[in-house]
Amino acid sequence: MSSISPTSSGAAIESVLAAKKSATQSQVAYAIAGKTLDAQRAAGDAAIALLDAAAPQGVAPGKGAQLDAVR
Repeated sequence: MSSISPTSSGAAIESVLAAKKSATQSQVAYAIAGKTLDAQRAAGDAAIALLDAAAPQGVAPGKGAQLDAVR
């Protein structure tokens, strides 16, 4: 005879299923966080590209090259 009752084996199965569900939810959460981080990096890269493209237009060539604002 088995020493595990049907009630305790059902609880054990539920516990294993709950653990697997939790692990799956964690994997999904990490995947979503990774995609969000990738999107934020892309947005940051685009903003920097816009700033880099606009920067040369605001300064005449040769102006400010010799400026030392540090005392």
